[in-house]
Amino acid sequence: MLSNKMTSLKQYCTHIVFADREMTPNLAPILDERLTVKRVLIIYSENLLENAQRLKKIYNAHRIKADIYLIEPAFEIPSIVNDLQLLVQEIPYETLSINLSCANKLYTLGAFKAFENTPVGLYYLLPNDQFKWIQPSGLPEFNIAENMQLEEFLHAHGIEYSYPVKLTPSQASFANSLVNAIQKIILQQHALKTYQHFSTRFARGKSVKLIKNNEHYYLNDIHNTHSRLKADLLLGFLRKLHNQNVLHLKFENHEIYPLPEQDSWKRTFFEGGWLEYYAYRTLLELKTEVEKIKEVAFGVKLQRQNAYDEADVLFLANNQLFVVECKTGNNVNINLHLQRLDSLRNRLGGTTAHSLLITTEVIGANLPKANLLNVGVIDGHKLSHLKHHLHEWILSEIT
Repeated sequence: MLSNKMTSLKQYCTHIVFADREMTPNLAPILDERLTVKRVLIIYSENLLENAQRLKKIYNAHRIKADIYLIEPAFEIPSIVNDLQLLVQEIPYETLSINLSCANKLYTLGAFKAFENTPVGLYYLLPNDQFKWIQPSGLPEFNIAENMQLEEFLHAHGIEYSYPVKLTPSQASFANSLVNAIQKIILQQHALKTYQHFSTRFARGKSVKLIKNNEHYYLNDIHNTHSRLKADLLLGFLRKLHNQNVLHLKFENHEIYPLPEQDSWKRTFFEGGWLEYYAYRTLLELKTEVEKIKEVAFGVKLQRQNAYDEADVLFLANNQLFVVECKTGNNVNINLHLQRLDSLRNRLGGTTAHSLLITTEVIGANLPKANLLNVGVIDGHKLSHLKHHLHEWILSEIT
């Protein structure tokens, strides 16, 4: 019985879509191989020409013939019915299906009126990627396949070029060693403030020294209260990195100095890049456990015409974009970053996209703002269990 229903799906080789600022509902179903789409008619209004052209380009890349058709604004159902029927007068109705996901109310009503009780298929896509038929009855409903690539998704939303970071083997080795040490020593011992005090100075080429006094170590100055913050733990952390050639320590009398790092990329990584890579690496682990997670990229540089932007971590799930920004305490203005993240999410993925701020700081009084903007937050209190909290957030978003 199911086989017969799938055969019925394959009869709909020509589809109509309505161009809109939301791109995914017009892409995901057409690219699902179960529908075997051969041709698409893209209906657009004058202000959506660019969106229609982007759809056409992506369909063509998948060897699907596509044509765009300009419609003049119509406000009467009979006019819309007439326009739609004229558009498809050469197409056998039993081969035609119409995607109403992005049609406005008038065109939805017009399509229903024009093709009610005909063999024409009418369908729409729910935000959770469930494919629903209006007519005919009895056809299978299913979740659309996660069939979009990240670069293609960004192209659909107007990003002309995207360049994710690709680490060299030596950079990857350095990054993994540093993040492992931060994860196992700094985060587990809740010593982020101490690490950040060290990393800010180290990354910016300022002097850092650990001074031994009465069997304990102090950071820079034994008379400075701040220097007493877990400096013994910091020394253990630095010794581990020294033994792995991540940085180099100089031992002199009762003082220990990290030698200056000449590589600017490594200095930046010490100060804040580690958090971005930590999130990226954790998402790669989750990708093997959460089937819906597709393609994870980090440090993605984005270009739209002459405008440039950057996203810390991007990935797709349910054919929807997930944007993750990572900010350390040395450069956090949480209120500002929440606003930027909300804007970036909408620009890159539309209203169905999701966003998350990962920060070493405590969200505190900014939580209501995050909730208002629907931006998820994993703050400094939760970083030691990042994988667990990421997993929970992703599952809550895709369900």
